[in-house]
Amino acid sequence: MSRRERRRAKGRATGAGPARADPIDAMLQAALVHHRAGRAGPAAALYQRVLRQSPGHADALHLFGVLHAQAGRLEEALPLLTRAARRAPRNAGFLSDLANALRGLGRLDEAVARYRRAAALDPGNADIPYNLGHALRQAGLPAEAAEWFGKALAIRADHGPAQSQLGLALLEAGRAEDAVAALRQAVALDESTAGSHSDLGNALRETGELKEAEASLQRALACDPEHAAAHANLGNVLQDLHRVDEAEAAYRRAIELDPAHATAHANLGNALRRLGRADEAVASVEQALALQPENATFQANLGMIHAGGRDHAAALACFGKAAALRHGPPLAPAVLTGAREERPALPVAPFKLQHDAEQIRRLCESGAIDASFGRIAESYERVLAALPAAAPPEASVALDSREWRRIAPAYNRPLHLPEAPALAGGAVNPGLDAGAIEQAWRESAPSLVVVDDFLAEDALEGLWRFCLDATVWYQVKRGYLGAYLVDGFATALALQIADELRERLPAIFGAHRLEQLWAYKYDSRLRGIATHADFAAVNVNFWITPDEANRDPGSGGLVVHTARAPSDWAFRSYNADSARMARFLEDAGGEAVTVPYRCNRVVIFDSDLFHRTDDLDFRPGYENRRINVTMLFGDRGERWTLAPARPT
Repeated sequence: MSRRERRRAKGRATGAGPARADPIDAMLQAALVHHRAGRAGPAAALYQRVLRQSPGHADALHLFGVLHAQAGRLEEALPLLTRAARRAPRNAGFLSDLANALRGLGRLDEAVARYRRAAALDPGNADIPYNLGHALRQAGLPAEAAEWFGKALAIRADHGPAQSQLGLALLEAGRAEDAVAALRQAVALDESTAGSHSDLGNALRETGELKEAEASLQRALACDPEHAAAHANLGNVLQDLHRVDEAEAAYRRAIELDPAHATAHANLGNALRRLGRADEAVASVEQALALQPENATFQANLGMIHAGGRDHAAALACFGKAAALRHGPPLAPAVLTGAREERPALPVAPFKLQHDAEQIRRLCESGAIDASFGRIAESYERVLAALPAAAPPEASVALDSREWRRIAPAYNRPLHLPEAPALAGGAVNPGLDAGAIEQAWRESAPSLVVVDDFLAEDALEGLWRFCLDATVWYQVKRGYLGAYLVDGFATALALQIADELRERLPAIFGAHRLEQLWAYKYDSRLRGIATHADFAAVNVNFWITPDEANRDPGSGGLVVHTARAPSDWAFRSYNADSARMARFLEDAGGEAVTVPYRCNRVVIFDSDLFHRTDDLDFRPGYENRRINVTMLFGDRGERWTLAPARPT
């Protein structure tokens, strides 16, 4: 209580006449009347008068800060809201509004900390956990965000925005079925809201219910025909349904309504590429990048368009920009001793740490990177040694802050990016009998051919060395690591191989464009890829680790089922829904073809065929890890109409 407030209280207690109105309180009340009425100028003038007379007045500091924040002046709001929260540290509303400003400025860690404190001080306020969930979503923590949206709903079950945000967080956390349930509830709370129908359509698309997704998006547009996001989302569903002309129209309508809708521009580019209009596709994705120049996905999409047009230099430049946006530039040794960028802690898999430690030691010993990076390998090894002995190597573990700081400077950052240049003499083995391979493809049922001695020796060696040395193995899967075009796996040699396949085997690849390209590196203690099919027309899978590493020549390759994924299944159904695939394969009763591992063996097959990695028994040691390269050409829709990339 201030000295003035104590004097007023004493006067009332002793009966010393009627208390006089406090002029500061009167000014504050007048300011608040103007504020609530939207008269910002008079409100600001009165808040300033209060603060000139009482610089530490918590309410005036808070309300003046809120006024600035409501006008979008967050930098001016922040010091006022900070001072107010310091004057009244147990005021949950002050802390929450301070957190809102910090969130708006992108200072998410600070915002989350203040939201948590506000939630503890006022556990009955549903808006605080709702805002905390927003901050956690922005910070890339959708699972925890979903928990806080759930807490908001436990306080107020009819909190429609929290219900919608819960569905979106669940979708981002990979829980598509739960997201659908949450978003159905959001629609039930208010069936007139276009956004809820649109979000439900997105979630249904992820679960593979494309017809229902389309219907939900049409309901969104019935609620609001000018809802740009619903038009854009409808375009995505129509692309999945191979109705690309309609998808183009939906994207163009979204852009007409919202010219700054960057994702609509990017996905229009994908649709145009599928329609064979490459120049227009480039222009659309470039427009998306003009709106969001640091969007790695857009850069990668542009790279795929250029790769389809065989402009490898432009494609590699785009993929290089995408990788730098995702993982930063190559690290210099100074990062180990200089100022370090704070990075939020990530769960890590022990087998990934072991791979990285072995790779870094190899690079240090060969002189490919500075020997000082050996300290990073030591840090990885110390973290591994501190893990429980029974910890499964593939199960992600949360590190404490001290352990994370040991590895954070280099974790999933590029230390070494060697080149793998195109070869003047060609990459695919010139001795291959293309006619015999194409005939085997035509006569096989299902469409599957196996070819040995696939690459020329220089190409095989160059690609294997690149996979050993390039620090691009960022994607952690169940038992294996992935390197994608957007991670730095884009090389002139890999694109050359893709082009030569199309040139040498036109009866198989026809006009199919390269749609995706990646490499996987396996840990022999663990299992490989589970049963799935791919979003493509033709799948190319080849192996590059020397045969000496494989202890079982009869295994270690690929198991391909003769049953094809049904044409009406959506991507998630045939790529990730293990239970549904198992039921389908049991009912289909088809056989499986086992292709044993051989170095430089390629398996070319219809991507609709369900397949999985065969059992692995490779020797221990860094160079013995099984490596396969996968290239996808065309997509499923090319059986009816030529089409390339799935929208992102």
